[in-house]
Amino acid sequence: MATNFSPIIENPVAYENAVKSYIIGNAQKTWRAKTERASEIESALVVGMLHNDRGGFRGYTDDFMGSMAQAFYTYGKLSPKQCEAILKGIDARAARKAEWADKKAAIDATRDFVGTVGEKITLTLKVVHIVELDGSFGTVYINICEDANNNTIIYKGNAKGFPEKGETATITATVKEHGVRNGVKQTVIQRPKLATL
Repeated sequence: MATNFSPIIENPVAYENAVKSYIIGNAQKTWRAKTERASEIESALVVGMLHNDRGGFRGYTDDFMGSMAQAFYTYGKLSPKQCEAILKGIDARAARKAEWADKKAAIDATRDFVGTVGEKITLTLKVVHIVELDGSFGTVYINICEDANNNTIIYKGNAKGFPEKGETATITATVKEHGVRNGVKQTVIQRPKLATL
């Protein structure tokens, strides 16, 4: 009589999970080997995943990338059409980024210094970005502004009444210095005051 040497599974749930994990891992390995640009697709799937404050996995988003991430991590692969759709989005984003970079480079090439260092000037500025820095002496704001000719004007400080992001105002200020940052000419001003017209 033959003796049955079947293993005793002490925790069937853990065993089942391990088998599923092994199958999904093999499917992912095969998918990666057969799929062109697999690493780009897999990196894009992160957008469809939700995590808690400590970085632990919480679930999937309720959109296209969430459904793609769920499919990949449930079945270990994506279909060629799913891969094509994700790559289409990746390529469209890269094209938009390149187009924006070209437009920015064209604008940056036209930027120039404004005024003469040490002199007072009157400018109409639009605040396009504000960087907030906390330091030993309180909060300091770096206001990145543009004039009508797209010239970059920088004001670092916390002058009362300086325009908020998106606002436009006419100010008088002293030109502190001219400089170049990331290949872009910029004028740094100090002691700005709202101009009285």
